[in-house]
Amino acid sequence: MKKILKSALLIASSAVLLGSCATLAKQHQKPKTITLDPVQKDALVFVNGIYKGKSPVVLDIDPKKEYEVTYLKKTYLSRTFNVKSKILKKWVIRDLIMGAGIGAPITFLIDHKTGAWKGVDENKIPKSLIHWSAVENPVDYLNQLFQIEDLYFEVGSAKIKEGSKTNLDKLATILNTFKDVKLGIHGHTDKTGSAELNQKLSTERAASVRDYLQSKGVDASRLSPEGHGPSMPVINEDNEEAYQYNRRVEFEYKL
Repeated sequence: MKKILKSALLIASSAVLLGSCATLAKQHQKPKTITLDPVQKDALVFVNGIYKGKSPVVLDIDPKKEYEVTYLKKTYLSRTFNVKSKILKKWVIRDLIMGAGIGAPITFLIDHKTGAWKGVDENKIPKSLIHWSAVENPVDYLNQLFQIEDLYFEVGSAKIKEGSKTNLDKLATILNTFKDVKLGIHGHTDKTGSAELNQKLSTERAASVRDYLQSKGVDASRLSPEGHGPSMPVINEDNEEAYQYNRRVEFEYKL
């Protein structure tokens, strides 16, 4: 009887040891990384709301955590998506083969608890952004922020420069085609200078854009201008590059 018990324990131990191949193998692997690199080069990459730099960005992945990633690039619609590890069939199959029999349930518990079955399917990570002018139907891109090219104002003023009106005309055409869609207009400044004056300037510039679109046939009730001053920087750093990103007018399709 003792021999039978010893044999059973030996078989079970071997099954657990061999069966937990996912856990054992991954203990000796480097931490899992993914590369965030859309086709549009130098996109700004944010992970859980924290700026990580321009693409490509290499991100270390904890299989037990989920990450919210956002790509931002001027003149393209922003894109936010989740990166989450999922169970990969190859490790489950290996455990089924190696740990078949009495040790299989324990094997499954070990590898499930350690997250050894999990990995990221990089084919599911978005590879591209869409240019604002290439949108076929704005309803498909609600609440995604974007900027248009060459939207400039006179220095310290809300007056739109003449050269900036071409792309505003294109935006007006989209709005006049899709009359159920509304548009949020968000004015922003950098943090240099007076906060009070920056708030006033951002509000006036957003209103100026509204007035121009209205002059092109877009009903004012569909346009919602709002000034944010320096309170919502894209990059919260003190350098000229950050200031250039933070001085902007953003748009957002709504219903």
